Amino acid sequence: MLLTILNTLCRRQQRRSQRINLVSLSWIPQPQLAATVDRILDTPTLDHRQLQWDRPEVPTAAGLLQARGAHIVSIKPRGEHFASADPHARQIYALSRFGLTLPHGRRKGFWTKLLRGRMRGVAVKAHYLAGKTLLLGAYYDDCNNYYHFWADVMADLWFARQAGLDLTQVSQFLLPYSGCRWQQDILQRCGIALTKVVPLSQSSHLQCAELVLPLRAKGSYRTPVWLNRALRELSDFQPAKTAQRRLYIARLDANKRKLQNEAQIIALLQQHQFEIISCSTLSVIEQQQLFSQAAVVIAPHGAALTNLLWCAPGTRILEFVPEGHHNPGFRDLATLGKLDYAVLQSGKVSPQSEELWLDLQPLQRYLQQL
Repeated sequence: MLLTILNTLCRRQQRRSQRINLVSLSWIPQPQLAATVDRILDTPTLDHRQLQWDRPEVPTAAGLLQARGAHIVSIKPRGEHFASADPHARQIYALSRFGLTLPHGRRKGFWTKLLRGRMRGVAVKAHYLAGKTLLLGAYYDDCNNYYHFWADVMADLWFARQAGLDLTQVSQFLLPYSGCRWQQDILQRCGIALTKVVPLSQSSHLQCAELVLPLRAKGSYRTPVWLNRALRELSDFQPAKTAQRRLYIARLDANKRKLQNEAQIIALLQQHQFEIISCSTLSVIEQQQLFSQAAVVIAPHGAALTNLLWCAPGTRILEFVPEGHHNPGFRDLATLGKLDYAVLQSGKVSPQSEELWLDLQPLQRYLQQL
């Protein structure tokens, strides 16, 4: 509702001025950065079944919302929530200085949760952040997802810069951050000093002298059309000169969506000169260079496929998409990168099991055509 009001005011204002001020809020729309990869036809799978991608509706407004005296409240996920085991995971609520819920992320209903007692662990007295604070990412609750750190957190940095924010004037960057090595590497490659990072898990209640919220399509269901270009530019990515390697990205060390017959898959792929890769053992720059050297990438759905960002145009991609999890995020990255994308669905071993099983016959046919 707030964005609807602000956008309406912008349309009524003279063209020479794009900024709208409303009490302690300022809205700078960026309609040129709002487009997402929506028009993707249903993808035929290698076993001739039709896969229909999930495309839930998400907010489509794009711009910077600046709020003086705004509050950030963070609570830990609980119960069966997928991120509840992550000690740094947080559900984030942004409020204006007068208690108006600001349109950020997926979390709504702050006052309802407060009345139901979900905010009992939140500090009454806020920790104050002076200067200008830029909130990055925090769309999902988890803190250690490689895809969302690139596509939500770091893409917000590029977006804010494109929208005219002078990053040298930012006093601190507020973001989901656990301090793991790959997060440090990404931040430093993208120009953020670690001394300016404030983890969202550091305090349950913050008040910012000036808070800047990048508002745009986030997550993996509606991908901005500029995402690949932005992250390559932001990280100063230098592609390899040749792309000839065949890669299989294994999930042997994954905690979820494991393939029960992955050993058989690996044996088959090794017959076709595929290297078996575990991205968790590689640095950020090693992952970037590895994927930029690939002619073929085969992988189960997982965050390691974020590295499709670095593939050369024309690289052949085969994604094993799990039954009931038709997330188009990596399909979108392939589209933006002009990659030759195909999909093979993996089914559940049983209705009660989380393990998956892949039919090897269509995979064998695919390999014979390489």
